[in-house]
Amino acid sequence: MTTDANNSLEQDLLFAIVKEKYGHLLTDEQLAGVRNAIVGQRDVFRPIREYRLTNGVEPFSTFTPFRGD
Repeated sequence: MTTDANNSLEQDLLFAIVKEKYGHLLTDEQLAGVRNAIVGQRDVFRPIREYRLTNGVEPFSTFTPFRGD
């Protein structure tokens, strides 16, 4: 499967989940807007997905110690 086919399948599945959960609350116009938003996310997240991390890269976390009351 090509990357575009994977993206298309992923978008269809994401939209199906939203439609199943919230379809009864949304109009057809709103559902079309949701589909457009899902398709638009593909371009936003593409650079993030293409960036490869090695096992040596640790997740970012902040530690804030509890100082009491």
